[in-house]
Amino acid sequence: MFTCKVNWLWLLVIGGIVTACTPNTVNVSGKDKRNTTQAQAQTVPDYPPMYDVDIKVCGNIIAPLKDGKRCVNQQLRLWGPVGEAKLVRAGISLPSVSSVEHKLAIASKGCYPVYSQPDQQQFYWANSIIQVNRGETAPTVEVKPTQLSNQQIDELMTSKLSSRTITTFGGAGCEAASSVK
Repeated sequence: MFTCKVNWLWLLVIGGIVTACTPNTVNVSGKDKRNTTQAQAQTVPDYPPMYDVDIKVCGNIIAPLKDGKRCVNQQLRLWGPVGEAKLVRAGISLPSVSSVEHKLAIASKGCYPVYSQPDQQQFYWANSIIQVNRGETAPTVEVKPTQLSNQQIDELMTSKLSSRTITTFGGAGCEAASSVK
């Protein structure tokens, strides 16, 4: 009888250890990682389109000469859709000066992070002044938008600090360019 009690005691101890070491849930479907990924994906809200935009202005401008061209490059983060970019004369043409000041305006729904949500589609001033030389042909403006994924936008919205520095719009923020047509 004493051996019977000892056996039951050992069974209880071993049973307690096995129970303590067993996970609370058992994955019978074999889809544990996939189910977790789907659950995480469902928690990400659906954001409006946002773009990283590379803008390149080349031509008859005051800029360093590189590979036989004078170009100014700028990166912006904009709410989409992203439309055309224009150089708009901002300065006065003086006879004693060989160039005229121009500002860059780009059609979008605003810039991030100044606008935490898209605004109305219109032209916004970019934080750049470009000196255009008089005469010859007008400079070319190339716009290359790259749409961010919903996950990338969510990471931007939920992170306190961004590791990538993107030029935003200057002045009082992302100012609407109402005089551009």
